[in-house]
Amino acid sequence: MTQTLELLWITNRGERHQQSALRAAPPGVHVSMCRNPDEMRLYNLLHHADVLISERGGSIDSDDLAQAPRLKLIVRLGSLTHDIDLEACQARGIAVSRQPVIGSILVAEHIVMMILALVKRLNETQSALLRADHGLSAVRSGEDTFSYNWNRLSGIGGLIHKTVAITGMGEIGVELARRLQPFHPAAILYHKRTRYPADVEASLSLHYASPENCYQQADFLVNLLPYSPETELSINASVFSQMKSGSFVVHAGSGSTLHESDLVDAIVSGRLSGAALDTYEYEPLPDDHPLIALVRDPKHNLILTPHIAGGSSAPDRREDYAEVERFRAGESLHFRII
Repeated sequence: MTQTLELLWITNRGERHQQSALRAAPPGVHVSMCRNPDEMRLYNLLHHADVLISERGGSIDSDDLAQAPRLKLIVRLGSLTHDIDLEACQARGIAVSRQPVIGSILVAEHIVMMILALVKRLNETQSALLRADHGLSAVRSGEDTFSYNWNRLSGIGGLIHKTVAITGMGEIGVELARRLQPFHPAAILYHKRTRYPADVEASLSLHYASPENCYQQADFLVNLLPYSPETELSINASVFSQMKSGSFVVHAGSGSTLHESDLVDAIVSGRLSGAALDTYEYEPLPDDHPLIALVRDPKHNLILTPHIAGGSSAPDRREDYAEVERFRAGESLHFRII
């Protein structure tokens, strides 16, 4: 009879995400899910753990490992392992794997799309093309015959040499930073409660900044803040008033961290050159919401997507256990680092 595998899962995510992960647990794996445990609670749980899943981040040091005599595998759901004592794990013979979070990667891709669509004024340019009111005669394109910008549009730029500032810099922000690097922005600023080590910042071309400096320097402010009483509606008129005239807001954090009516005012007044949103304070977005009225006029450079940055369906949480299943089967780990 196969022995039950005791798996300890440390997370900072809410109950809905926890329950989804628990339901996906494979047979023969007993999961103890714990959100931000204190030291005593963590030590008690580690004592019985065969496997530890650490989600997004959180220090795992030699003192923690000393409380886990049975531990054989640590899986970091995410791409950073700077806060795991790899030398101590190697000395104990504990395998460590960093498993990509597909949902975070998809959201990061979506944000890049939003940034480019805003700076290229995609809604306005497509609308102008469809109106076909340029009054010009068509000529066949060749080496020297073509009609550049036949709608005589202005304000179309690029991401190169622009500053992107990310607030709420977790795993999505890390994946976003990786995807922004090839565009050669002037800078990628970020803010989070705990600053990343210098080597992590260097590898991602990141520059730490206060929230106020992020707001003031950003050409693109990317909001990825999670919801809390402190972040509720915190991206608001006060933030927009600090931003450069002509800058953009991209919002894919928790819906209720953005003050939507303040955003509408900032766009209509011309302080912001546009915005892109994938999450909202109330979902689905009501038909009579001011954002819906605003997006119907392409000149406002507003992009709305219906909370689908992570894909068209909810993440398959069974994938979170992929390395654990390989470990149980005695197979090679796909993302093993030691």
